[in-house]
Amino acid sequence: MVKSEAATVTTTGRDGFGASSFNSAGIWSDASAPSAGNDYIVDDEDRVRTPADGSSYTFAGDSLEITAVGSGGDLNIAGLSYKGTGNTGTITVDNLILNGGSINHISGVEDIFNLGGTIDVVSDSIIYAKQGPINILSPISGSATITNPGSDGDGRTVTLASSGNTFTGSIVNEGRFALADDAVMNFVVGASGVNNSISGGGPQTALDGDFVIDLSGASTNLGDNWGLVTASSAAYGSTFSIAGFTEAGPGIWTSSANGATYAFETATGSLSVVPEPSSIMMLCGALTMLGYRKLR
Repeated sequence: MVKSEAATVTTTGRDGFGASSFNSAGIWSDASAPSAGNDYIVDDEDRVRTPADGSSYTFAGDSLEITAVGSGGDLNIAGLSYKGTGNTGTITVDNLILNGGSINHISGVEDIFNLGGTIDVVSDSIIYAKQGPINILSPISGSATITNPGSDGDGRTVTLASSGNTFTGSIVNEGRFALADDAVMNFVVGASGVNNSISGGGPQTALDGDFVIDLSGASTNLGDNWGLVTASSAAYGSTFSIAGFTEAGPGIWTSSANGATYAFETATGSLSVVPEPSSIMMLCGALTMLGYRKLR
């Protein structure tokens, strides 16, 4: 028996109200439900909705790619749209590729979009918790930018929840964003000022997880600085930590590499090259002694 070759299947439009092509023929170009052996692309301004109930579903295709959207309509809610209900179901896509498109929540605020599988961010894309929370259980890879363009109110938060994230891109948060306890956010720093970051003017940026900072290519000049977290609402929880760094004082984390000492301050969200701790202690001691002699 000759095996049929794998096909690339694309969308031909948008799922309408109450419809879902996530697990049915719907708007797919081959007029068949997604199946193993095929790769699927949500094209241009098209939209695939998830089933409108509280059950868990796994995408049957080998991959699901959300591509760059076009120029019309509300593009932030094209792509893959969550229409599930309740808070226990999980939508799983084992090879979800974000290639310029959007993952978004357009159900109710009490309906939680739990997204499992894997995500690879290959070009700047959107994860939009518009009408309810999105919990990214999937480990995320890639190095492009993820933007959360906003939210309709409290509780509509994009949460990264995986300790397996290798993602080294930037997060632009104009809504609500959280790094959950034990979840990982990776930073790669180079010459002074060259780095990925967490930025944006959204009302919530909650950082309870773990930073992993790659210092292998970092410059070493005293005063070199990297704005890792510039989000206006950044708040660090009690479980926040930085792998390989030591908390030298409240909100100050230090590590030595490349013959230099690096310090991250939560108050500013900046990493910088600082004098060696021993030098600082000697300087403080010298200043104390000088003050004592002057008093005499």
